[in-house]
Amino acid sequence: MSSDRGPDVTVVTVTYNGAHLVGSCLDGLARQALDGLSMDVVVVDNASTDGTAELVARSHPDVRLIRSTTNRGFAGGNNLVLDHVTSPYVILLNNDAVPEPGFVAALVRDLAADSPRVAALTATVLLADRFRRARDEDPPESVVVGPDDRYVRDDSGSITLVNSTGNQVRRDGYGVDRGWLADATDHRSGPDVFGFCGAAAILRTSALRDVGTFDEHFFLYYEDTDLSWRLRLAGYAVRYCPEAVVRHRHAASTSEGSELFRFHDGRNRLLMLVKDATPALASRALARYVLTTASIAVRRSQPWPHVRTRIRVLGSLVRLLPVMLRKRTAIGRSARASRHEVELLLVPVPTRAAGGYRT
Repeated sequence: MSSDRGPDVTVVTVTYNGAHLVGSCLDGLARQALDGLSMDVVVVDNASTDGTAELVARSHPDVRLIRSTTNRGFAGGNNLVLDHVTSPYVILLNNDAVPEPGFVAALVRDLAADSPRVAALTATVLLADRFRRARDEDPPESVVVGPDDRYVRDDSGSITLVNSTGNQVRRDGYGVDRGWLADATDHRSGPDVFGFCGAAAILRTSALRDVGTFDEHFFLYYEDTDLSWRLRLAGYAVRYCPEAVVRHRHAASTSEGSELFRFHDGRNRLLMLVKDATPALASRALARYVLTTASIAVRRSQPWPHVRTRIRVLGSLVRLLPVMLRKRTAIGRSARASRHEVELLLVPVPTRAAGGYRT
């Protein structure tokens, strides 16, 4: 590929107080076997206070550093680059993910060879931790349950588990990571998937110019599934690139049990459905959330902080509803596929939960 027009691919990593993480990510990018490709690496620092920006500038002077004066979240941080990128392809890479040497070349090669209607490729995201199979004597709180077995983190373990081979959306409106907690040795994912995982994926810049970049109202969580849904409504496809591999320290940047996670995960799922789903799916999900919140508040079946977060979700949703409905109208006007057609891609709700919701 020619570099006359600039780099073949731009790699974007957004970080916030990630000085303990971003170095390994950038070291992994420095080790890439590019096979003649030109690559521009951009780090967006979301107003960190732990010296992240200074660390990047000192240790990786070849990396382009953008210092945001405020924390714009994953969506806004990425958009500082995505809204202006000129390379034909752009790779998203979490600051807590370390790519294997062939990661960039595999993504660019496969997307360049694919149809222009393929807007994105999602990578193989493996959990960085090592695991062994659980034993009867293991404390229950240390056991994670995958689709095929039960595992325990063990630095000397021989098992690698899958974090994601792309985003799926269930028929009840919840997003899930495809392959979550499956044994990577045995897991095989098909080439087509509903959406890309924002932890490690490549996007076609022309497709972003067509449908827009991340919705900054989301801040973080579900922004990748929302963008994938919008790409689907515009007639694009998303595929899986198994040869592009990263190892991800899952939830290293934000804790899944935190109020930050619970608020944005709950609210953004509903925002996504209001914008992108059929009226039937969106209304069912909203009604279920309201009724569940009322039920747990009355029965006191969950800790008060969880109930308070759900009430905050509903308050924020009401405030954002007018703007989301305007976005929904705009998406519908430009859509090349119907909302019903896209929902045919949603997956059944499993009878037995074998993992967690999307993060």
